Amino acid sequence: MERQGFWLVLAAGAALLGACSTTAPPMAVKSATPAPASDPSMVWNYYKGAEGEVHLAFGTPDTDNTGILFQCRPKAGSVAFSTDLDKRAGAVRFRSGAADKRYAAKAQTSEMTGGWTAQGEIPLPDPVLAAFEKTGVISQVEDRVYPQNARTDAERAGIKRFFGVCRG
Repeated sequence: MERQGFWLVLAAGAALLGACSTTAPPMAVKSATPAPASDPSMVWNYYKGAEGEVHLAFGTPDTDNTGILFQCRPKAGSVAFSTDLDKRAGAVRFRSGAADKRYAAKAQTSEMTGGWTAQGEIPLPDPVLAAFEKTGVISQVEDRVYPQNARTDAERAGIKRFFGVCRG
């Protein structure tokens, strides 16, 4: 009985020391700093363009306040994106669930933000886009993680409609 008590006290002590530890676990991977929660007025909006293309924009309706903008044409095989960056970069990184990838982008000075606007294309069957279509969850990753997630059924339905039109 004494031996069992000794192990119990040892285990409790180890648990207490572990809980008080201020260092990261040995195999911890440091990720980008999370950004504050996104603006609650920003939502995913699906709409058709005048020339047969469809758009999916994360932004405040009826304003120029936009995060990511996706655009495609039926059966085109790729999705164009446009997004703002704080620093000029030749690539944009998007993450959806476990899918995480950088995409080549062309950066131009943004007159609206004073920063940069990056534009590029993503192949339609890409894992990040597939995960985004399925979950409605996507983030742009720079110095911080900028979540731009769908929060309502209507937003998720618009996302699915967008990718359905893109596939043709």
